Amino acid sequence: MKIMNLLMGSSILLFSCSKTLQPGQDLAGSKKQASTATTAAALQNTGLAALSSSWDLVFSDEFNTTGSFDTSKWTYCTRWSPAWAKYLTSTTDYVSQNGSDLVLKMDNAVIAGDPVPYHSGGIQTSTKFSFLYGKVEVRAKFKQGQGSWPAIWMMPETPVAYGDWPNSGEIDIMEHVNYENSMHQTIHNGAVTGPSGGSSATKTTAYNTADYNIYGIIWSPSSIQFYVNNVLQYTYTRPANATTAQWPFDKPFYLILNQSGGAGWPGAITNTDLPFNMNVDYIRVYKEVPVLGNPGFEDTALAPWGNWNPAGNTAVVTTNFRSGAKAIRQQGGETSLEQVITGLSPNTTYIFGGYGKVGTAGESAMFGVKNYGGAAVNTAITATSYTNSSVTFSTGATNSSVTVYMYKPVAGTAYGDDFYFNKL
Repeated sequence: MKIMNLLMGSSILLFSCSKTLQPGQDLAGSKKQASTATTAAALQNTGLAALSSSWDLVFSDEFNTTGSFDTSKWTYCTRWSPAWAKYLTSTTDYVSQNGSDLVLKMDNAVIAGDPVPYHSGGIQTSTKFSFLYGKVEVRAKFKQGQGSWPAIWMMPETPVAYGDWPNSGEIDIMEHVNYENSMHQTIHNGAVTGPSGGSSATKTTAYNTADYNIYGIIWSPSSIQFYVNNVLQYTYTRPANATTAQWPFDKPFYLILNQSGGAGWPGAITNTDLPFNMNVDYIRVYKEVPVLGNPGFEDTALAPWGNWNPAGNTAVVTTNFRSGAKAIRQQGGETSLEQVITGLSPNTTYIFGGYGKVGTAGESAMFGVKNYGGAAVNTAITATSYTNSSVTFSTGATNSSVTVYMYKPVAGTAYGDDFYFNKL
């Protein structure tokens, strides 16, 4: 969002997006929450070899009740000096649930003891929920009107980690103004935001003006991708050797939903267009489940696997594979094949496994995990034909990575193929 006011000291100027409801348009169909958890039994029963990227739901609100919002997830956006916050009003007259949607409203009602010409609603997850990297999806609709400014956006939980706005960043998932038949998706930081608050990192995209649309981002350590109705519209890519001015997006951000207007970007309100409303069907935040690299050893290089061979050797071979055209072979004395997987959630259970066999009866190897916040755990490989083996583990309170391995402690030969890793 464009920033029109500059604040001094440790304060930061915030923007907000508001939503408007088009009268008579109700959500069709039932709402569904997504879940990507896969059980160990399912993995073994299907013989799953390689998992593609998947997403774990970590925060959501389906807005299916009536009355006020869920105070365990949200707080009101309070009134203050920036244009978007000029008329915010912390009552259920302007933020409420109607049984299927969150409704954010703006009007020119007269409220005793509150002599501003307009009142508007907004909520945020600050102090309740913030996250670093993930996928956000918000299904919403809003009414056009002169002076209207709905938005769905994100701000850093620590607002001045890299300095006052815009230096600590802002992610605008959706903004709309006035009667435009397009909406805006924008990045703000110290490198792309000009003195007037405008940004060069922005995309204007057509949307379905008569119904709900799904607005979203996928935020990773290397880029922020903006989507409308699941179609990629714009990507802001982290530059090589980025400074904090170019990439302040390595800190947790929180979510904001608001209906604003009458100041700043949209200009004055035409009162006959009131009330403005944004209806939000749902908001969902997902964290990417880390994926094991090169699980079937079909890549040309062994990476991202590493190996440690104090008394033997590890190699990708084109014989003794279970599927595809390659497998891993450990031969000779002590050998270890290892991969570090990062981006795990603390206090969360995962599974690592694969298919292994030994060359001769009586030999052994093992699949295992270590460096996750607990003692190493492993499972033995002793069969001479490929057999599925797996271990489960739970990360510690502050641990977000694990080392997975195939280890052969003594002389002999062992093969591995079709490894997998997932969250339970």
